[in-house]
Formats: sequence, structure tokens, C-alpha cells
Amino acid sequence: MMNTETVASARKPTEENGSARSADWDNPRVASILSAAAKCFARKGFTATTLAEIGKELGLRKSIVHYYFASKAALIHEVQSFTYHRYLDRLKEAIRNGDGSSQQATDALRALWDAIQNNKTGTGLNIEVWSAARRDAELKRRAAGLQRDARQVIRDAIAPVTQKAGPARAEALATLALAVLNGLSVTEYLEGEEAKVQEAYATFLEILRAGFDS
Repeated sequence: MMNTETVASARKPTEENGSARSADWDNPRVASILSAAAKCFARKGFTATTLAEIGKELGLRKSIVHYYFASKAALIHEVQSFTYHRYLDRLKEAIRNGDGSSQQATDALRALWDAIQNNKTGTGLNIEVWSAARRDAELKRRAAGLQRDARQVIRDAIAPVTQKAGPARAEALATLALAVLNGLSVTEYLEGEEAKVQEAYATFLEILRAGFDS
């Protein structure tokens, strides 16, 4: 019989871009389903994954997964936001602990990159979401919102060292940094050459820091 946990839809937190989330990430059952769904979508793809397989990943019946999420579409709408914001939380923590120097800015980006590196599932999931977004306008809107959230956090990280350059320059650098992180993670996912990707990332940080200090 179903336990009496709070139903996920009973509380609707707000994403940083202002849109209402449909699930309560603080609910342990919801968080475990989202994590399992991320793994399954990344491993088998959105189309090939079933709610029953997501439940099996956790040792749950399909009906329990369905209790919290009405469909796979509802899950994929939520799961990338859940996964992505865990990465951003790492970057925010690095910013809070920083001293406003160029070293803080590069350390914050390194923290985000380390978070991406420590969860290979995230890259496969992003590829699945980006593909599915071509056919789902709402998913595309939410994915775009996540990109904006990420750029804002990166702008906050580099703000102390880009004040003289102005907001347009800070926006351009944040866009560049996010594009590099996305691109390198996809390159490693497809080619599997971690050493080459790490060297490219280190080179990018050197160039970025030189720009900060100039």
C-alpha cells in the first residue's frame, strides 16, 4: 500500500528563472526518482526508457513512480532542472567562499566543471533533453531557462573581476564559459579522451584568467 508521504505536487517551489516547478525536490522519494530517471534517460535514451524501468532502478513499482509523475514527459521536464541546479549549487558555494579575486572566479568555474566531471550522467541527460526539446516547446523553454540560470551564476562568479569591463563584457564571458563547459563535456562523452579534455579545460582557464588580470 502507498505510504503517506506528501504528494510531490502539493508544494511547488520556484525555479531561479521564475517558473513553477512541478515537483518537491526536498521530498526524498521525489529526489530518488529524479536521480534514477536521469540515469535511465542517459543510459537508454528518452524513447526507450519506461516508467517501469525507472522504478526498477530503485526497487519500486511503476505505480509509485506514476503516483509522483504522470508520464515520462513530466519526468524529463523536471529531471534536467533537478540535476542542473545541483551543479549550480556547487558554483554558488564557491562564490560565497571566495574573496572577489580572479583566482575566485577561476576557482568557481573549476568547481562547476568538477561537479560536471563527477556526474557523467548529466552530460548524457543533457543530450537527451536537447534532442527531445526539438519536439517539445515547453521542454525547450525550460532548458533555455536553465542555461540562463547558469550564465547568471557564472556572471556572479566573475563580476568582481569584470566590473571595469562592463555588463556586456561580463555577459559575453559568461556565455563563452558556459559554451566551453558544455562543449568539453560533450566532447569527453563522445570521444572518451578525458586527459585531452582536461588539458583543453586547463588551457581555457589560463586564457580566461589572463584576460581577468590584463
